[in-house]
Amino acid sequence: LNFWHFCARLEANGFRRLIGADAAAQALGASGAVSALGYVFHDKWANEHPDAIRGFIKASAQSKDLLARSDDEWLRLAPVVRAQGEELAKLRDRFREGIPRRPVAEDAADAGKLYRVLAEIGGEKLVGRAPEMAPGTFWQVPPQ
Repeated sequence: LNFWHFCARLEANGFRRLIGADAAAQALGASGAVSALGYVFHDKWANEHPDAIRGFIKASAQSKDLLARSDDEWLRLAPVVRAQGEELAKLRDRFREGIPRRPVAEDAADAGKLYRVLAEIGGEKLVGRAPEMAPGTFWQVPPQ
């Protein structure tokens, strides 16, 4: 399992994808695409600074939306990501595929299913003494 941008660059250079992370997750019991990346923060801090965390989440969503719909933004980013042509197009396409589009609760439920599979396969050596994903791993934005 490689990080998505390494795979995108390999694909742009003639390598073939055998299975994507979404298909692998679904084969292990997930009902849809599961977010593989996230942000780490203490829930106490987030609860004490609701405007800051909402602003951060909004900015993140706006950035993803811009990159989801604007090919020009990807051209502007080409020097930063050090890619052009087919490689830039593949990075753009794979990034867009990976944008989370499901409610957080669905992501959390599926991540919990996958965690249980890992706990069953790898046991304590893999997950320690936690056979279930820790509550709060996926943070829910409180209503305003």
